[in-house]
Amino acid sequence: MRRPDTQLDAATERKTFAAAAVGNLLEIYDFIAYGIFAVPISRTFFATHSEFISLLLTFLTFAVGFVARPFGALVLGRYADRVGRRRALSLTLTLMAASTLVLAVCPSYASIGIAAPIIVTCGRLLQGFSAGGEIGGSVAMLVENAPGTRQGFASSFQQMSQGGGALLAGLVGLALTNLFSDVQISGGAWRIAFAFGLLIGPVGWYIRSSIPETRAFEEAKREAAPPLLPTLVAHRWQLLGGVAIMVFWTIATYVSNYFTTYSVRELHMTMLQSYLGQLAYGITMVVMCPIIGKLSDRIGVRKPMLFGALLTAISAYPLFWLLAHHPGPGPLMMVQACIGLLLACYAACASSVLADIFPTRFRATGVGFAYAIGVTVFGGLTPLAVTSLIDLTGDKLVIGYYLAAAAVISSIAVAIATPKREARVEPSAQVAVE
Repeated sequence: MRRPDTQLDAATERKTFAAAAVGNLLEIYDFIAYGIFAVPISRTFFATHSEFISLLLTFLTFAVGFVARPFGALVLGRYADRVGRRRALSLTLTLMAASTLVLAVCPSYASIGIAAPIIVTCGRLLQGFSAGGEIGGSVAMLVENAPGTRQGFASSFQQMSQGGGALLAGLVGLALTNLFSDVQISGGAWRIAFAFGLLIGPVGWYIRSSIPETRAFEEAKREAAPPLLPTLVAHRWQLLGGVAIMVFWTIATYVSNYFTTYSVRELHMTMLQSYLGQLAYGITMVVMCPIIGKLSDRIGVRKPMLFGALLTAISAYPLFWLLAHHPGPGPLMMVQACIGLLLACYAACASSVLADIFPTRFRATGVGFAYAIGVTVFGGLTPLAVTSLIDLTGDKLVIGYYLAAAAVISSIAVAIATPKREARVEPSAQVAVE
């Protein structure tokens, strides 16, 4: 049985979509900007005698932020399931903006010594905590406000907004590279990217504070929220399935984010050229996610997801081989657009799958926790793992094997967890839990 159609007017529905998407946009913008400017960040806050060690420490700090994600998913997801999606999303956006402010204003290692990397690490922990609570609330807001016949289209805005964040980060990186020299960027001009990201916060907070609560939550809150620990145990298999679905989604996302560093460090391209690839990826995601989401409302989520994952497993190594042997703006844009297209087929549908796994009073917590575990274990470690594997093996194509393995794992999860053709249903577990 599909979810009943909501009665939102078109203007309110659009505002709801924007409210749910803006936090994801800021989250991915912040993380991609961190990756784009990883080299100057490493020189500013992690000064060592080895550029490799400095870069490794920068990516380790990037990964540390993900440790806080599961805690954010439980604390802020629980808050969203108890008091509502709207209030929780306003809180997460405020915390996210505060963490972005840290990178924009924190003094350098040369100025305050060891306090600089400590402050940056705390900022990354706050970013991870807020991001952990963001995904569950935003997915719940999208699917609970969408008619059952448009749930796939609505949930695709979660991934589309991430593509928008990637596109915006690429544009800002491109602009800064044209406006400033490499010396000026290393000297502090990179901070402008994070100062610009702060502008998203107040706009997003205003939009989120003005939208209504979802009807599904208003109806479900008549019953007391189930205890957290027993509910986590009762849904352990759903959580495990959600994590397995996340493997390809998150690794492909963060491999795409890593491209800027990869193309400069391993392929010896310019920073300006590396941003063109990021733009190609972002445009592909923004354009294709709604199309794939709309398609999934007609044919189900299984076919698009398997198509994207399996084709990635086959093509990942050849794509990186092509790029390594023919480095340049054209091949880079083509490779990133191809990965973006295949990821869009998968990720545009994945939010809808995660939302259907969990009942309303546990949806924000369940979706957020499964997403956070997947991103923490697989996404946060991707830049660190890829950098280390390339340095250990001396093979710059090892990244292709890494991405292909992730695609295979998630293909198995999708084949097991999703029916061949499904109507979107509320899980039967909802009767017991709610």
